[in-house]
Amino acid sequence: MNFANQTLDLVIIGRSILSSVANPGAELYRGLINELAHHGHRTTYLEPVELRGKAPRDMLRSPYCEVWTYDDVDTLLSEYLPVIASADLVLLGSGLRECDRIASWIAEEARGIKIYYDTNLCQTLRHLDAGNHIRDTSRLSADTIRAFNLYLSTTGGPALQRLSDEFGVACVRPLYESIDPFSFYRMDIEENYDLGFIGNFKPERQYLLESLLLEPARITPNRQFALAGAGYPFASIWPENLTYLEHLPETNRVDFYNRQSCTLILGKSDRREYGYTPPRQLLAAAACGVPVLTEDWDGVDEFFEVDREVFCVSCEQDVLDILYGTDAATRRKIGAAARERVLSSHTTAQRAQQLLGYWEEIAD
Repeated sequence: MNFANQTLDLVIIGRSILSSVANPGAELYRGLINELAHHGHRTTYLEPVELRGKAPRDMLRSPYCEVWTYDDVDTLLSEYLPVIASADLVLLGSGLRECDRIASWIAEEARGIKIYYDTNLCQTLRHLDAGNHIRDTSRLSADTIRAFNLYLSTTGGPALQRLSDEFGVACVRPLYESIDPFSFYRMDIEENYDLGFIGNFKPERQYLLESLLLEPARITPNRQFALAGAGYPFASIWPENLTYLEHLPETNRVDFYNRQSCTLILGKSDRREYGYTPPRQLLAAAACGVPVLTEDWDGVDEFFEVDREVFCVSCEQDVLDILYGTDAATRRKIGAAARERVLSSHTTAQRAQQLLGYWEEIAD
């Protein structure tokens, strides 16, 4: 089946697309839906009222899809059956409560292709490994994980393959994070910081932050560093040459990246454990042409060439060697190479094309 000249009707059930507060998946779905709309496809997005009610909207309405809400799962199953039954594709996103019940309903009622999109595969695998010992209604059980024609994940590599080998999922594919190059780009502005980091406080990465940002700042008091993020309890002991921004709006990130000579990207600990998960922050910073320093996580070389497109660091000496032992022209060249890699391989438009390609593969 060729979808090139066919208008498709999609239904996506997921966490709120209208509020990205504590919900990074909103940006992912906004981007994909926008690109699908540019291809002429129609999307209806179903989201629970309660999740949006706990956080303010940062989007009043989507210009690219219909957004319909439901009060509870009973309402979803009773009111939206005709929409599910008539759709060419039904996609269930991860992180919804009572997802097993929703998945069973989709498997029984949907006539089109059924897809599950997992944006936190490590938590899914831990849930599956625990069996009946842990009850998490936001994760699929071993009984329903095979109910879909296609299982997509923002994590690739061996962790994704485990779903096929150990849990019998027939078709698994990666659909990684991506960025919109019109949102993240190179700016010709003054660089105010030698190194910066964006991220809220997380105890599990405190050691890395201390080693790769704070200690280099203490060692070089004549240089300037920056940290943006909420929840840090130890601001009083930070180096004087570190600028702290508790809140950095999404719209200011491109400016903040471009004001850094280099930027530090640290992924979440569970995703570092499984690897093969390029963080959206890494793609965004690279799209700005800023030289990126990151940990040497499993699979990094599948997305960027180390020492040509990104730097991998493990201690403060590695950071100092790059900041002060590598000339500015070399760093700029690496930043430019990373930007080209993102534009050629990791844009939202390319992810939408991959999704349509997977779709076509399953339909055939």
